[in-house]
Amino acid sequence: MNAIASLKPIADWTDEERADLHDLVQVVYPPEANNWPGRYLQWTPAEWGVRVVNSDGELLSYSGIVLRQASHDGRPVTIGGIGGVKTYPNVRKRGYAVMGLRRAAEFIQQQPEVEFALLVCKPTLFEYYARLGWKEFSGRLLTEQKGETVEFTMNSVMVLDVHSTAPLTGTIDLLGPPW
Repeated sequence: MNAIASLKPIADWTDEERADLHDLVQVVYPPEANNWPGRYLQWTPAEWGVRVVNSDGELLSYSGIVLRQASHDGRPVTIGGIGGVKTYPNVRKRGYAVMGLRRAAEFIQQQPEVEFALLVCKPTLFEYYARLGWKEFSGRLLTEQKGETVEFTMNSVMVLDVHSTAPLTGTIDLLGPPW
């Protein structure tokens, strides 16, 4: 695997890097076949992005990162969120997403205020993320949609210990849209 995982704020991305991500999104979620239920939800844009590129600088995989003030069972917490993970179909199962996810988790662990990390995924991906240390959260996840607090039920939730043991139950309120 001859690839590099680099991270920087999305605000600092070049036009070319933004175009590369747009192209990846179009391949993973082609507009003409977009039956993804999440297309109707409001999502928080990533603040940081991990780009996994080959030796020619071509984008292979992407992972987005959000740092967010939230609450768990009414107690304020800071969460590191990972979302928007995607890899070109022709290079899947080669470890590129794992490279990106590990770099994203490393960055989140470098943030002293972050207690735990959170991502949402289809239940079919539990085993994949569990191999990377993520655990299933069986409580309720609240998010904001169109100014209202609603329970997030589209996907399941996984958490990762950072500077505290991640909760496995209770209610997490993201105090904003999911990522």
